[in-house]
Amino acid sequence: MRQRDLSKVTVADAERRMIIALGKMTARQGDIFLSVRFDDATYGELAERHGITVDQVTDDFTSALIMWSRCLHARLPRLVWPWL
Repeated sequence: MRQRDLSKVTVADAERRMIIALGKMTARQGDIFLSVRFDDATYGELAERHGITVDQVTDDFTSALIMWSRCLHARLPRLVWPWL
């Protein structure tokens, strides 16, 4: 798959794609992704908050990051992965 040139992505487009990506994540993945990226929460804090292990937090963050990357690089993010 060819990657998009991200230097041409506008803030509005990135925000729209973030909303699409968050809609495709589970609630826990979305919370973990936003908490790590914007609230500087540690994996330990998130594991305690959600009642899961640090490894599960890592797995959820990885899945969320992959989803964000796919939606950011896709030409039509809503249509490319409708099953997600």
